[in-house]
This record gives sequence, structure tokens and C-alpha cells, in this order.
Amino acid sequence: MISNVKFNDLEKRLDLLVEKVLNLELQIKSLTDSQGGEIPPGMSPVSTLAAEFGISTKKAEELAKNTGVMLVRLKSGGFVAPDEKFREAARLVLRSAKRKYGSAYWYHPLLGKFQMSGGIPK
Repeated sequence: MISNVKFNDLEKRLDLLVEKVLNLELQIKSLTDSQGGEIPPGMSPVSTLAAEFGISTKKAEELAKNTGVMLVRLKSGGFVAPDEKFREAARLVLRSAKRKYGSAYWYHPLLGKFQMSGGIPK
């Protein structure tokens, strides 16, 4: 059995820890709200999607604009786009891009001249 004194000490510690956790949750919520909130499900940052396809963020934004994929600007300064629509558009455009033999650059009429690491997406 546990003594009453020990039990009261444990209860006070538990109350203190619960209070600290609630305080941390409030701080995290205020931080995410100040930086644009959370990214909605089904959407990803354009920089992440660009890295997946091996193109620059700027070209990924241009690809999204020229193919009609919706871009949403975040308060923190980046863009988010719907995952599946962006991936579908990127596969179509990047598969039809042409590359001169021996050149490091690719070309597509929607994007112009660009570099792509990792080759043609599957």
C-alpha cells in the first residue's frame, strides 16, 4: 500500500504535469495559427512535390499555374497544392518533355527550359 503523504505528493505532481501539457498545447496552437495554420489533408507543400519530381520549386509553381492545378498561398510564404492533381499534371508534362542528346536541360512548351534530376517520372 501507498501512504497518504506519498499519494498526495504524486497527485500534486500529476496535476502539475497536466497543467504543463495543457499550456504546451496552447502554445503549439498559437504557433501554428500565427504561421498559417495546418495544411489540409490531401494537400502538400509545393516544395515537397517539386523535390519528389526533381524540379525546382519555381518550375513546380509554374507547372501548377499552367496546368490549372489550384495553388493556395500560406501565411508562412509557401504554396500548397492538391497531391493527386499535381502529381497527375506533373507526370503528363514531364513525360512529354524533350531533352537534347547530351544536354542537362529539358524542354516543354508549358515550362520552357528546365533541369530535372532523377529522370522521367513513372
